Amino acid sequence: MISKKSYSLTAVPMGHSNAYLLTAGGSAVLVDTGCPGKINKLESALRENGLDFPDLGLVILTHTHYDHAGCLAEIKERSGAKVLVHEAEAGCLEKGYTPFPKGTMWFSRIISGLANSLFAFRAKYVPVKPDIVINKEYDLGYYLPGTKARVIPTPGHTEGSVSVVLGNEEVVVGDTLFNDFPKTVFPPFANDEKQLFRSWEKLAETSCATFYPGHGGALSIEKLADSYRKLSKRV
Repeated sequence: MISKKSYSLTAVPMGHSNAYLLTAGGSAVLVDTGCPGKINKLESALRENGLDFPDLGLVILTHTHYDHAGCLAEIKERSGAKVLVHEAEAGCLEKGYTPFPKGTMWFSRIISGLANSLFAFRAKYVPVKPDIVINKEYDLGYYLPGTKARVIPTPGHTEGSVSVVLGNEEVVVGDTLFNDFPKTVFPPFANDEKQLFRSWEKLAETSCATFYPGHGGALSIEKLADSYRKLSKRV
C-alpha cells in the first residue's frame, strides 16, 4: 500500500491484471475490476482497508477488455457503485465483449489473431450499462474529496482507454503502459500506435513520477521516457 497526504492507493492483483483501490476522505473508488471470478481478491483488499462493497462510490474502467471488466457486474450488484467508461467503449461494455487489440510484436500478432478468431468466447463477460460516459477529462473531486484526481483519455491500446491522474504524483494507466518486460513499457497489443505515443506524451506532461499499469508493478517516469525515446520513431 502506498500512502499519500490526501489519498491512499492499493494495488489489487485480480487474475493476470491489476485493479487499484483509491480512498480519500472516507470515500472509495475502484479502477478496473480484474478477471472474471476474482472478486474475492477485492473483498480482501476492502477488508484490509476497513471497507466493504457499499463503501465503493465509483468504478472506473481504463478500458473494457475482459481482464479489466470481468468482475464489474458482480461488484456493481454488491456495491451499487456508479460505473464510468469512455464513450468509445460504452457499447462494448453493454455487449460484454471488446475485440482483442492488434499485436505490436511478432508473437502478439499471432496471439491477437487467434484470440479474435478461435477464442473470442473467452473474452466475454457479463454486460453492464455504464452510469457515466465521458469523452474528455473528468474531475473526480466528488468521489475522492480533497484530492486533485481526474480521468483523462489516453487512447492507443484501445480507442476508449483512459488513465486516472492523482495530483502531480501518480497515474493509474491501465494498458497504456505495460511493465511485464525489463527494458520497455510498450504494450504487446495496441490498436493505434500513433495515438499510443501521443498518450505517452500526455502522461509525461502530468509531471507525475510513478505509473501503475494493468500488468506488472509500478514504473517510473524514467522508464517511460526511455521507452518513448527508443520507440516513438517507429511510427
